[in-house]
Amino acid sequence: MTKKKSKKELILEAGLELFFEKGFEKTTIDDIINLAECGKGTFYRYFSNKDSLLEELENVFVTTLSKEIQKNCCSTMGLKEYLTASLNTFLSVFKQHQRLGLIRFEREQRLNLEARRASFDKVLPNIHALRDYITNAIKTGVVRQVDPENVVGMVLGVAHFYLVRDFKLGKPFSPKELEDSVDIILYGVAKS
Repeated sequence: MTKKKSKKELILEAGLELFFEKGFEKTTIDDIINLAECGKGTFYRYFSNKDSLLEELENVFVTTLSKEIQKNCCSTMGLKEYLTASLNTFLSVFKQHQRLGLIRFEREQRLNLEARRASFDKVLPNIHALRDYITNAIKTGVVRQVDPENVVGMVLGVAHFYLVRDFKLGKPFSPKELEDSVDIILYGVAKS
């Protein structure tokens, strides 16, 4: 038996759908309450405006990402295993929240640099787990002396590539492609 969704969940789903379809700026609270089949009073019981609704959607994403990283990416893992788990986790969570990511990306194009940084800072603690793992791997001699931020950028770049390719071309990544990507991050592309 399927659990009946709360009004708040219905409003969140309606907001996400409309922000994605119409754009954040063009979506009105009336649009949201019509799709969610609720009144304005119900909307305002949970959200002060559509910005607070979007913030709640972002909080759900950040919480999900944090829980999945904690569950899947253990600091005692070997380097290849950790990078693979991180990449899989990023891909899984970002794919699950793909519409929100696209909404954020579109909105952030209009923000000034300070506002974009503030937006990114919400996700940053989850990315720091990967950076901290790489930093420790450098200290213990598992990874050569490199800037950990570059490794993080490579992992996020690979995740971004596969997400964009899947979204635009309908071609999801395969386990072999993921394995190859981790190998390239670890060993480069030159023959040994």
